[in-house]
Amino acid sequence: MTNETTILEGYSNLEKGAYLGALASLATADRIASAEELDYLRALIETAAISEDQSALIMHAATNDVADEDLEKFLQILKTSELRFSLVSDVIAFAHADNDYSEAEQHKVKQIASYLDVSDEQVSVLNDFTDKAVQESEQHAQSAATGDTGKTDPASFFGGLGFGDKLKNAGINTNSLFRGALGIIGPMLLARMFSGGRRRGTTGGGGGMLGGVLGGVLGGRRGGLLGGLLGGGRGFGNAAGMLGRLFKK
Repeated sequence: MTNETTILEGYSNLEKGAYLGALASLATADRIASAEELDYLRALIETAAISEDQSALIMHAATNDVADEDLEKFLQILKTSELRFSLVSDVIAFAHADNDYSEAEQHKVKQIASYLDVSDEQVSVLNDFTDKAVQESEQHAQSAATGDTGKTDPASFFGGLGFGDKLKNAGINTNSLFRGALGIIGPMLLARMFSGGRRRGTTGGGGGMLGGVLGGVLGGRRGGLLGGLLGGGRGFGNAAGMLGRLFKK
């Protein structure tokens, strides 16, 4: 692993664990993650350089029937973290994954955002930003998988979207957002990490970790991390039930 593939840089282990734990909880609500999904999570955990105790919490969220209280704990930690904006962006990508961003899903996004103290104005900007970023990230993941790393630098990618001023004006720290938002940049960075078969068994579309990790994105599914592999193209799916119980409380 090299420094250029490190994600979530600058965040504490607690924040990293809460962020990836929340993603795993939402994406695998009321079901157990598949082997392909677990490979993807392990790769993200490795590139994020997360401590063993937080890694264990993340994997537990993906391999067990997670209690609503566990998701609530993750969200409570993220309330005071800049990663809350990244999570909202990921959830928007999740909702878009089935190409049907319904009113019910929009309502769930607003509920999560409100819980995390993200304003309606910020949600609106994040929605436009995420929609454009997801569309363009698939092309960049393709470039990274073929070793064309010159086109896959996250800062350059996000800068080219033209949302910098809009995000800043809405009170969103762009540097922090760009270090998270794994629904967008996760596949891109992992593709770059595994390009050229730097690991044994990582090349090839049908087998090895690269085939599993990138299959959802390079196969044309929308939504990056959540919508591609962890979301399986289902949109909110079973997570709607978990969120409904949480917010009802």
